[in-house]
Amino acid sequence: MAGQHSPVEYVIRIFSIVPMIMYMIVAVMLTIIAIFSIYDAAQLIVQMINSRDFANGLVGVIYALLLTITIIVLFETVTVYFRTKHVEVRALLIAGLTGMVRHILVYNVGTVDPAMVFGTVALLAVLIAGIVLVKPEQLP
Repeated sequence: MAGQHSPVEYVIRIFSIVPMIMYMIVAVMLTIIAIFSIYDAAQLIVQMINSRDFANGLVGVIYALLLTITIIVLFETVTVYFRTKHVEVRALLIAGLTGMVRHILVYNVGTVDPAMVFGTVALLAVLIAGIVLVKPEQLP
């Protein structure tokens, strides 16, 4: 009976299609968000040049660009999933590190709780250790 499939096999096929559809939706959303993020960074650069407030403007531009980089890394994670059918952990760690650096840029060290700073440093150490220890995955 080569051509007949059991109902369980059909259910399994449907369930294996669901993550692919969800990743496609996420990829489309990340693309839209990345476009808006790049547009926002460009607007901040123009605003910084027009106002000549480079000290405050640069922090805002870097903050926006780090957000864009995080979005791009997440998008790359989704495209790697399409190719390999698994999620690359190292890319997620890099996205986390980029997010933490972005978070640090908004700290005002004089008003931040020391426990919050210690927690951030600990999290950064864990992310950096993870990036160093997790080997890059080889694509087939």
